[in-house]
Amino acid sequence: MVEQTAQFILSHLSSRKNHFDSRRLPSPPLFVGVQGPQGAGKSYLSQLLPAYLEQQHSLRVATFSLDDFYLSHDAQQSLALNSKPLNPLLAGRGPAGTHDLPLLIRTLDGLKNINEKSAATSSEPERTVTLPTYDKSLFHGQGDRSAKGVTVRGPVDVAIFEGWMNGFGALPDEELAARYAAASSPSADDTPSTLVKYSKATLDDINESLRDYEDVWDAIDCFVQIRPLDMSFVWDWRLQQEHNMKAGNGGVGMSDEEVRQFIDRYMPSYELFQDGIDNESTTWHGKGLRFWVDSHRNIVKVEKF
Repeated sequence: MVEQTAQFILSHLSSRKNHFDSRRLPSPPLFVGVQGPQGAGKSYLSQLLPAYLEQQHSLRVATFSLDDFYLSHDAQQSLALNSKPLNPLLAGRGPAGTHDLPLLIRTLDGLKNINEKSAATSSEPERTVTLPTYDKSLFHGQGDRSAKGVTVRGPVDVAIFEGWMNGFGALPDEELAARYAAASSPSADDTPSTLVKYSKATLDDINESLRDYEDVWDAIDCFVQIRPLDMSFVWDWRLQQEHNMKAGNGGVGMSDEEVRQFIDRYMPSYELFQDGIDNESTTWHGKGLRFWVDSHRNIVKVEKF
């Protein structure tokens, strides 16, 4: 998966550099969106890619995660208590509405412009951007933003931006209403829906918040998705993820039941909004790479979209 993704990135990077070089302009980083559900391997892929691209192709790579832009613990607690009507999906980090979008957009803008000054003359100082980090083990697994960020220095060739809901698209109100009605009256052959665990007003709230992410997604140039054959794999994957984290930090984190409740809050977003990645209006339309994986994360199919 790493080599296939790297070759995909290189092909888009080459055409991008040619475009800017022909105009004698500094090329901004190529922004690569990476999406996959919890435990699918998107973070692992995003961690391996920089070393591969740097060692094999002498590229400078910055990697960051949507998760690092969650609201601070205090801000998240305030959101959970003050949402009207009280929205259980906003009880903790996760869905649209629980990220610090102004901070994320400022960071994206900084990365987009990070090559301008450093490319002008060798005597000018390099531009830097500080990426926030988020510690999910704090507050008994509720998480909080870390005090220390990560400094990225220009120039940067590739910026890898990974996140569980990257590229998700809000639905027209009438389509959400129709899907909710269908989920509330399933046929005998239908797979049980997670939507009916929540009120329609709750889902409308998340849908409306998701519209605010369009400016974020517009920064993405090309897209890589890891998609499971069955979304039910996510519960076991996220449980494995939590166990691994606790094994490395002395057992700090969520219990198995807390993990299941935690994942329950994500599933409606997968069910409703994940297909937005394939919308023709996206900035990466025709520049996407999708890996379909089984329950053991083995690749069973690769396609472009």
